Amino acid sequence: MSNQKTRREIEDLRALVDSMTIARKTAKTVEPSVEKRPACRDEENAGGNVDLNDQASEANARYTPARDEQRSAVTESNGATGRAAFSASAQTAQWTFILAVTLAFLIVGRGFLVPLAVALLLWNLLNALAGAFGRIQLGRRSLPKWLAWTLSLVALLLLNALVYWILISQSEALSAAAPVYQANFDKLTVKLTALIGIEKMPSTAQLMAKLDLGAMLSWLGGSVGSTLSELVLVALYVAFLLVEQRYFPGKINRLSSNEENSEKTRTLMSAISKQIQTYIWIKTVVSLLTGFVSYVVLRLIGVDFAAVWALIIFLLNYIPNIGSFVGVIFPALLTLVQFETLTPFVMVVLGLGGTQFFIGNIIEPAMMGKSLNLSSFVILLSLTFWGMTWGIAGMILCVPIMVCIAIVCAHIDELNWIAVLLSSDGETMVSPHNT
Repeated sequence: MSNQKTRREIEDLRALVDSMTIARKTAKTVEPSVEKRPACRDEENAGGNVDLNDQASEANARYTPARDEQRSAVTESNGATGRAAFSASAQTAQWTFILAVTLAFLIVGRGFLVPLAVALLLWNLLNALAGAFGRIQLGRRSLPKWLAWTLSLVALLLLNALVYWILISQSEALSAAAPVYQANFDKLTVKLTALIGIEKMPSTAQLMAKLDLGAMLSWLGGSVGSTLSELVLVALYVAFLLVEQRYFPGKINRLSSNEENSEKTRTLMSAISKQIQTYIWIKTVVSLLTGFVSYVVLRLIGVDFAAVWALIIFLLNYIPNIGSFVGVIFPALLTLVQFETLTPFVMVVLGLGGTQFFIGNIIEPAMMGKSLNLSSFVILLSLTFWGMTWGIAGMILCVPIMVCIAIVCAHIDELNWIAVLLSSDGETMVSPHNT
C-alpha cells in the first residue's frame, strides 16, 4: 500500500509540474516582455533559467539577420550614392564635350553652314508664299499647286529685281551728293569742336589721306566676291530643295524603324516647318509695312535716298531688337550731314522711332499671337551668340534656330526643361494649350 501511495503522489506531483510549465509557456507567448519570477523552489529556478536562456537565444537568432540586413542596406546606399555621383560627373563631362565640339563645328564650318541655313530660310519662305497663293479662291476652287509655286517664285524674283534696281538707280545720285555731304560734315565737325572745346580737328581730306585705300578696296572686293559665291550656293541649295521636297515624306517613312517612329518624325518636322513658315511670313509682312511707312516718312521730310533707306530698314527688321534701333539711327545721322539745322534730324528720329514702336509693339505681337511664345531675354541672348558666331546672317537666323531647338526639345522628355526655359510663360509650343 505504501508503495502504491508513494507512486500515486509522485504522479500527482509530475502532473502538477507539467501543468505549471504549460501555463508558464502560455503566459510567455501572450506577453511581449519577459518577466522575472521569484525563485520559490529549486525546480522553478531551474525551469526559469532554462526558459530565459531559450528566449535569449531566440532573440539573438531573430535580431542577427535584421542587423545584417541593415548593414547591407547601408552598404548598398553608400554604393548607390557613389555610383550616382560618378554618373552625374560623367554626364556633365559628356555634355561639356558635346557642347565644345558643337561650338567648334559652328565656328569652323561657318562657310558651309551659313549658306545652307539661309537656303533653308528662303525655302521655307517660298513654301509660305506658295501656301498663301494656294489659299486664293477663283470662284469655288483654289489655285492649282503648280500655279501657286510659279507665283511664289515670280514674287521672289521680282523682289530681287526691285532691290537691284534701287541700288543701281541710287548709285549715281550718291556720287553726285558726296561733295555736298563732305562739306556739311566739315561744318558739323567745326561746330562740334567748338562746342567740346577742342582747338583743331583733322579735316575730312586729312582723314582720307591717312586711309590705306588699296587695302580697303582689296577687302571690299574680297567681301563682294565671297558674298556673290555664297549667293550662288544659296540659289543652288534652294533649287535642289524645291526639286526634292516631294520625296521627303517617303524618305522619312523609310528611315524610321516602325510606323510610330515615322509618325513622330513627321509630326516633329511638320511642327518645325509650320512655326518657321509662320514666323517668316509674319516677319516679312511686318518688315514690308515698316519699310513702306519709313519710305513715306523720309520722303515727306525730304531725306535723300529714301528708297535705299527703306530697303535697309526692311532688311534690318529681320534682326530682332537691334535691327529696329539701327534702322532709325542711320537715316537720322544722314540728316545731320544733309541739312544745316537739327529740325529734320528730330523729325526723322520721332517719325521712324514712332513707326518702329507702333509696328513692333502693337501690330507684330497681334499678328504673332502666341504662335512662337519665346522669351524676349532668351531671344536677346540668342541674338548675341549667333551674331558673334555667324555675323549678320546669324542675327537674322537666330529666331528660326531658336524655334527649331524649342520644338525638338519639347518632343524629347529628357530635354523638355530646355523648351520650358526658352518659352515666355512656361508653355511649350507643342503643349495641349497651344495646339
